Order: sequence, then structure tokens, then C-alpha cells
Amino acid sequence: MCDDDNDLEMAAACGKVFLPSVSSKSMEKAANLSPEKFIVTETKAEGITEMKSTEKSLVEVIMELQSRKSSSGLSYK
Repeated sequence: MCDDDNDLEMAAACGKVFLPSVSSKSMEKAANLSPEKFIVTETKAEGITEMKSTEKSLVEVIMELQSRKSSSGLSYK
């Protein structure tokens, strides 16, 4: 998860990035250039903002990890 310009370098190294909101022009540009990588979870039309958006990002991270675990056959304890 990331939310600001100071996270762009880290985001470049990640497979997927979850943004609770777009907080700057550079984040907006990155999200628009790579929508498959930068997943914006804020949806104002649906009322998913602020804490709800952060919660949605966390759920998306968990789902992504579960998906990777299933496809890799790894088992965690």
C-alpha cells in the first residue's frame, strides 16, 4: 500500500500497488500509466473513501497474497 510521492520508488519495485486514494499529480500519473499495477481503491461514487478505502486496500492485499499462495502451492504456518 502506498499513498504519496515518497512511496513511488518502493512502488516501482512491487508487482502491484494498492492506493487508498490518489494524493498527488505524480501518483495520479503513475496510476494512469499502469492501471494493472496501481490499484486505486477509493471510489467516491460508491462512498468508498478515507478509512473505507484503506480497509478495501488491505482486503485487496490479503486477497492478492492468498491468490499467490494458492498458485504457488506454498504452505504457511
